Amino acid sequence: MENEFLVFDNLPFKLTVIEVLMYELKLLGEPYNGSDEFYERYKSDIDTVSDETVLGRLEEYIERGTKFFTELKIPRSLAPKIRNLYTGEEMNVYGNINPLWLDFEEFDDGAMFAVTDISEREIKQFPNLEGFTFNMYLDPPEELLRKLEGWGIEINPQD
Repeated sequence: MENEFLVFDNLPFKLTVIEVLMYELKLLGEPYNGSDEFYERYKSDIDTVSDETVLGRLEEYIERGTKFFTELKIPRSLAPKIRNLYTGEEMNVYGNINPLWLDFEEFDDGAMFAVTDISEREIKQFPNLEGFTFNMYLDPPEELLRKLEGWGIEINPQD
């Protein structure tokens, strides 16, 4: 049973994979839409309530979205579909965790989402992965870039 699903050691890397499989290729069922739900629920007063109220409302969505994506099981059979990965602020998966993309403590300019490490056991699950593009506020660590290049993965210039 365990061999049926991909294994991840780093949530930010898993999120980049989910972006492709769920939002681009639509292979993981109905896309998770915490952002749409948030805006539908609070659209009538989002511009008039205090920042404290907005942050309080966001907490529920952030916790639920993080839990959903952390617990999401991705069938191993989908791994060959991944050829290129991209990480950047405008990704659907990030907006569905933090609908307003507010920079506060746990997000620290997107640090929660920054791909800073990928383990060898994670990367070996993607036999067709050719390239990775990093477009976050925070630059990826040089050590990670060296590891990716050593695994034969091209680092693409930022968009």
